[in-house]
Amino acid sequence: MEIIVFEKQAYYKMVEEMKKAVKDAAKNGKEVKEWLSTSEAKELLGFKSKSKMQQLRDSGDILFSQHGRTIKYSQKSIVEFLERNII
Repeated sequence: MEIIVFEKQAYYKMVEEMKKAVKDAAKNGKEVKEWLSTSEAKELLGFKSKSKMQQLRDSGDILFSQHGRTIKYSQKSIVEFLERNII
């Protein structure tokens, strides 16, 4: 297991940059998917661990859909999660 530690300020700066990238993509007419794969969701959130994604699903912090072993995450709920956790 690999542990990555962020300073609080660096984490929130990263979150802001990701939010800006999502908004810029929408403004520039790039396709913004409604549902993301696990790897896309982890990239958007800046996570490397599947267990963190599991925690967010279990806590209800982000919306997801599961069919068999395939899990898709709502991009809108991920962006809302990031916005709710801005300090």
